[in-house]
Amino acid sequence: MKIISILNQKGGCGKTTTAVNLSSALAREGYKTLLIDFDPQAHTTFSLGMNNSKGICELIEDYLNTGSPSLDSYITPRTENLFVVTSSLGLSAIEHKLNSREDKLYILYKILGPAASLYDYCIIDCPPNLGVLSLNATFAGNYILTPFLACDLSLQGINVLNQIIEMMAEAHPTTLSFFYLLTQYDRRFRYSLEFLERARSMLKNKLLPIIIRTNINLRESQSLGKTIFEHKPYSRGSYDYTKLAEKIIDITQQIKWTRLFLKNKKFKEVHVVGDFNQWQKNEKYKMKKIDTETWTISIPLKKGKYHYKFFADEFWLTDPLNSFEENDSFGGKNSVISIR
Repeated sequence: MKIISILNQKGGCGKTTTAVNLSSALAREGYKTLLIDFDPQAHTTFSLGMNNSKGICELIEDYLNTGSPSLDSYITPRTENLFVVTSSLGLSAIEHKLNSREDKLYILYKILGPAASLYDYCIIDCPPNLGVLSLNATFAGNYILTPFLACDLSLQGINVLNQIIEMMAEAHPTTLSFFYLLTQYDRRFRYSLEFLERARSMLKNKLLPIIIRTNINLRESQSLGKTIFEHKPYSRGSYDYTKLAEKIIDITQQIKWTRLFLKNKKFKEVHVVGDFNQWQKNEKYKMKKIDTETWTISIPLKKGKYHYKFFADEFWLTDPLNSFEENDSFGGKNSVISIR
């Protein structure tokens, strides 16, 4: 499952519009898509004309109480291939509860783990801040997609966002791919054209070539509780979000994200080493400790066969959760994973 967090600390930049219509476009392309409204304002829930009973608030409460909630119980089918976890204002109270937990940044990561093979994509609509909820979405995901407006303050905000994520990554190593999406773009103005050149110069290949143009039909669809494809399927907005979905598919299908786990309370530091990093210990492949005994990492791998081991406090270990092993050149064993 490819997990894409729609993240920007600024409001009004098109996060919800993008989450709703990108999810819908992916579902229309035949991909089984899970959409999570992770914002206490519940704008995604409202934009899809759904109620907020038994959604993300109840799901997290269930996790905090039992440690193993049934995700299916909190998912509402919306259209063919589109499944939604709704939100409500109660999510604000949940955020305060998480602050006291050691694993507060990895709750969503743990919840989504069992669903990794059930969906092709998961889109998370984050709140307009960088609090515990947004950071949960960041560490749960493989990709961050940041919508922004044709405004120089938006570029300044992206710089701030990147600095904060980099600081968090130093304390909590993660492997993420960042992409940026220009929204509400009106090319009739000279300023817009000049701004686009500045954005391309600053963001380079991280700026997606797809641009979401201004389109009143996008606003209308939200007020009606519909996706753009339900409201105006032949509109400019429908075309732009279809093209965005096609680009996202092209980017994400080249790489498969693989999650590895190791349970041990005593280790102080764990890395994963293998063919994919020339068997070198480095910070990029340092595993995260998400509770008192669980270490984990998500690594991007292209199609192929890979050998690997865990390097934990100077000890070499095969993966106890992976029964596939092959002999190494030193008379020992390597764990093996095949990406197809």
